[in-house]
Amino acid sequence: MKYLIALLLLLFLAPASAQKKAAADAISSYFGEYVDDERFTAVYVSGKMFALLEDAQFDLDGMDEKEIAAVLEVVKDLQAVRVLHTETTPLTFYRQAKDRIRTDAYELLFKVRTQDGQNVEAFIQDEGATIRELFLLVGATDGFAMLSFVGEIDLSKLGQLQKALE
Repeated sequence: MKYLIALLLLLFLAPASAQKKAAADAISSYFGEYVDDERFTAVYVSGKMFALLEDAQFDLDGMDEKEIAAVLEVVKDLQAVRVLHTETTPLTFYRQAKDRIRTDAYELLFKVRTQDGQNVEAFIQDEGATIRELFLLVGATDGFAMLSFVGEIDLSKLGQLQKALE
């Protein structure tokens, strides 16, 4: 009986895991399609860059050591940051991204649509107090942007960052 329960549990969880992977792959695919497109500004920062920041010595204007340490504590477990931006037919790219990227694998944090055609949506994939991915889509008449932060973002560390920056 316990093997049957384990099998049913596995069958129940497998589609959710595959759905999350499909969403992440769709974002990677979309980013990969436009990363070399001249119409886009593309930014990719690997997790290795964040690891290197821990060893670097900083002197950031206006930030003390406590603030820098709090920022580094938040970003140290990031695996990647991806950003795409264009001002060329932005609403077309926004609609295309909405059609191609399966946002149903994410939890919607907020959605804003204004009368003048601006759209902002934020999604997360989380496990308790840890965010695995924060994904933003922005579409407006003057620009399209897609931002994806992948890694382990601990919400308690964000609170510590806020306190350090106050």
